[in-house]
Amino acid sequence: MPGRRADEATVDRGSWLAFEVELLRYDPVEWVVLTGDRRLVSLVGLVPLAAAFALLVGSGLAPLRKETPVLFLLFALIGANFTLIAIVTSLSQFVLGRRLESPGDVRSKMRETLAYREDVAATTGRSLLPVKPDAFFLVLYQGVMADLRELEGVSSGGRTRRAREQLDSLVADLRTHTDYVVDLLGRPESGLKHALFTSLNANYENAVHRTWYLQTEHADEFTERTAEPLDRLTETLEHIEVARRTFRTVFIESEVSELSRYLLYVGLPVQVSAVVLTLAYTAPGGGPPLSPRVLSAVVPAVLIVGFAPFLVLASYVVRLTVVSRRTADTFPFSSQLRNTVALREEFSDER
Repeated sequence: MPGRRADEATVDRGSWLAFEVELLRYDPVEWVVLTGDRRLVSLVGLVPLAAAFALLVGSGLAPLRKETPVLFLLFALIGANFTLIAIVTSLSQFVLGRRLESPGDVRSKMRETLAYREDVAATTGRSLLPVKPDAFFLVLYQGVMADLRELEGVSSGGRTRRAREQLDSLVADLRTHTDYVVDLLGRPESGLKHALFTSLNANYENAVHRTWYLQTEHADEFTERTAEPLDRLTETLEHIEVARRTFRTVFIESEVSELSRYLLYVGLPVQVSAVVLTLAYTAPGGGPPLSPRVLSAVVPAVLIVGFAPFLVLASYVVRLTVVSRRTADTFPFSSQLRNTVALREEFSDER
């Protein structure tokens, strides 16, 4: 049994790492700021730092032979890390403490959530919806995919060329993104974070705006076979918008608690190693009982890992900032729309 569990853990780690590599290849910038595992992103951040230290020490520009500069650096890292860990953990407890709610508030939110699930079930045609957030997102995107396929089959239902072109453009823009999301959320390695991230990478305000435009400006130009899936697509996109804003709160709370935990996991060994090295310089004889060759390796290593808590904090802060910025506006308004449908006056009357 222990051997089987070890093998399963190895397979899980391998599949997790392969999944992260795939996300990195798909969009390196998004992996760094949003989709990548924060532990891996922090480790990646240590690489250029370690290379810079190795270059300075190896070239002789910073031989680290004098005690005073090294002690100043160690004192600065110890004090900064203590302050950082204390402040972040205190803020985390404050943020999580704000979630305390009365039974009435909890009951009201439960009713609203159940009503929302019923609306989604009516739109998607499913009597039973999954309770896992990532599986719930997958159902919504599968509904979008089904509507897009149906619209592809009846795109000729537009009576004017302009209406057909607008519909074909909408379907094409959504199809590529939806196919990728359905494939991603179908992986066993995916979770709530990836479901939320994929929804943040798309401009659903723009898509909903375009569906509204087709429904209002070209309402008389579509047959019933085209109008019905278009209406359903609009409702499903609105459900996705509600879901991503609902689960954003859950995600932020989990990120804050995760940040505090990892800062403690990383910060405690870092502080211990820095304090031990500092105390080593107080040994009798005017210096640490280590050879210069060992010191040239130990001191840079301790200084490098001393920046690990800052890199962990930076990786989480960047992701939380990106999530907040991309969900800052209140649907259906958005100040971040790109290539949106133009105003009515800007369209020609070409048929």
